[in-house]
Amino acid sequence: MYFPASIQQQCDDLTQLLGSECLPICFSESYGPFGGASEHQFAALGVDITEATAMVERCRKQKKFQLSESASDSIFFAIPLVHPEDENWFAIGVMRDLPRSAVERLVSTSFAASRRQVLIESQDQILLDAESELFRSNSERQWLRQLNFQRIDRKRGAHLPKQALETLRNIIDAEAIAISLYQDTETERHGLESTISGRPNWHLDDIRLLLQRVAKPSLGDTVILNSRETPLPLAQLKSCIIVPLGVPEPIGFIVALNRRRHAGGIASASAPEFNYRDGQLLHDAAGYLLVDGHSNVLFQESEKLVLGMLRTMSHAIEARDPYTFGHSERVGRVAYEIAARLQLSEVACQEIYVAGVLHDIGKIGIPDQVLLKAGKLDPDELRIIQQHPEIGHKILEEFDKLKFALPGVLYHHERVDGGGYPHGLKGDNIPLMARILAVSDAYDAMTSSRVYRNAMGQERAIEILQNGIGTQWDERAVRACIEYVNEANLVLASGGAETAHIGAQGEWLQLSNALRILQL
Repeated sequence: MYFPASIQQQCDDLTQLLGSECLPICFSESYGPFGGASEHQFAALGVDITEATAMVERCRKQKKFQLSESASDSIFFAIPLVHPEDENWFAIGVMRDLPRSAVERLVSTSFAASRRQVLIESQDQILLDAESELFRSNSERQWLRQLNFQRIDRKRGAHLPKQALETLRNIIDAEAIAISLYQDTETERHGLESTISGRPNWHLDDIRLLLQRVAKPSLGDTVILNSRETPLPLAQLKSCIIVPLGVPEPIGFIVALNRRRHAGGIASASAPEFNYRDGQLLHDAAGYLLVDGHSNVLFQESEKLVLGMLRTMSHAIEARDPYTFGHSERVGRVAYEIAARLQLSEVACQEIYVAGVLHDIGKIGIPDQVLLKAGKLDPDELRIIQQHPEIGHKILEEFDKLKFALPGVLYHHERVDGGGYPHGLKGDNIPLMARILAVSDAYDAMTSSRVYRNAMGQERAIEILQNGIGTQWDERAVRACIEYVNEANLVLASGGAETAHIGAQGEWLQLSNALRILQL
């Protein structure tokens, strides 16, 4: 016969305290006429069933232990046990060869000790449950904080719903948790895809088969299945939660599988099964993933739009002058490398890179007879070409998201000795972005072919940069540029693939990455 663990434990404790076996019985209809015990067990104890029944009845009424009223050497006893849902549990037994007064004191002491032990264990469980609840509540807060950080970082390429699922899996203590979409083509519309996080023996095919076998919830509802033994192709289902994913119609489901024994990361026997609170967390996750996925789709569309606009603007210049094809992209890449060696932040490096891509946008407004002239420009033509920084500045002023690039576009032809244009700024009055772009622009111009001259060698270009330190260019920017060029040459000499400038591979990949980091 099965007895609740707490009842059996109380009987074991009483047996140890009294030195006499205690038999648990429950005088209720569900446990039969002998309270879950057998006639053989009563006989083995030497307990008269009629007398035991009378003692238990007195225990029930008086709620304290009872001793038999017989005057024999054997004294029967009945002790009420503690059970939160049933007051019909008792321990019965017999003690022999002891005076009644001694038996009464021993039973009384054991009864009190047993009650205290139950109270201590109950309080311990309350503390354990409270600790588990605090741990879980803190985990939920951490999870929500993580979701917020992921939402912020999404535009930086950190759209990682699987990480959110893994954290949630640990909070509700499931073997696995999965997103299962009706069709993976929904990824293009909702920014989501079918995925699974957890033990490697679980597979998405198991999830799909499970969803075919069970009644699926409608929007807003939850299906909780516990105490199951359902074989699947690669795993064994014991319990699960299923919540719908999608608005206004479900596009799929989030499924948590097999509750583990230790709920919330702390051993607790009070939560061995999935419950409503677990389901509510899955609904919260479904809402977050929908919003995050939709935002990711919008961002990707926005990124494509901005990237396309920047490429179009850059190509519009280069299409007019084939000899400058790729110049803006290369200037941006070298400028990025210079900024990185000056230990600027990643965001600042990416801003300088984008400014490099756009630095010559103002040349759109320069007439062909000036822009494409093969020979030396006369003074009037020189004044016209020197207007391109201000023209570019006016163009970019119309784009709020690109205003960070304005200093580089406007001042990249200034000189540190004050002899540059358009405003004749000097030294540190020239924004650092512009000083970096001036070096990058000059280096690429010298090492690229033009209609009026051939490209010069890198050694000669480096020599000119060094000679111009303190007059035309910023010393730190020149040193960083030379350091980068030397490093790039070492990579090429060793058979590596330099992609930032020398070799010029992966065109626009860096620009796409920059748009994510700068959240454009």
